[in-house]
Amino acid sequence: MLGQSIEDYLGAIFRLREGKSAPVPLSSLSEHLGFSAVSIHEMVQKLEGQQLVNYQRYRGVMLTAEGERLAQAVVRRHRIWERFLTDMLDFPWDEAHILAERLEHAAPQEVTDRLAALLGNPEECPHGGPIPPQPNTQRGQLLSQLPPGAIGSVIRIRPELPELLQELHALGIAPHAQLRIVAQMPQETVVQRDRQEIRLPAALAGTLWLRVDV
Repeated sequence: MLGQSIEDYLGAIFRLREGKSAPVPLSSLSEHLGFSAVSIHEMVQKLEGQQLVNYQRYRGVMLTAEGERLAQAVVRRHRIWERFLTDMLDFPWDEAHILAERLEHAAPQEVTDRLAALLGNPEECPHGGPIPPQPNTQRGQLLSQLPPGAIGSVIRIRPELPELLQELHALGIAPHAQLRIVAQMPQETVVQRDRQEIRLPAALAGTLWLRVDV
């Protein structure tokens, strides 16, 4: 059995990487997990000692084959629980993420598999993230990089940080919402949803991936 902190680290590396061969900078892990650089480095050394990651100085950390297997299992449990909480229990999609962070460490694999079968083996979580063994590829275009006048629907929120999900929920921006880009500025993106103009700080605009309407 892995400890919860080890599972959190493996899951974070899996979520943050841009591809299997792309190292995740320790600074990205520190920002994502909210731990100091010293704590991150110490845990990475521990994971490397257990042959779960490979660390490249000045570049970052990558999962080994065993680390990949364990990380996929953690992320799969998390995203299946999110689907169950939203689809079957009607939890808001931002709250489901927080609850799933607890449940992903508690449920055995058999429960996860049965939940997946009950849900019809979904391929994506409520935030658009692929559920392993679906490939962890990025779809759509990042909102902050789209030109004014572009129109698209939200297909994924990444990274799935609780505080950012809650801010988006409060603004009424959720998966499948249609947005029109009004203006792009260094510190914020202005969008229009249902005739309402919304100003999104750069941190929020950098999490939204859209399928652009042709």
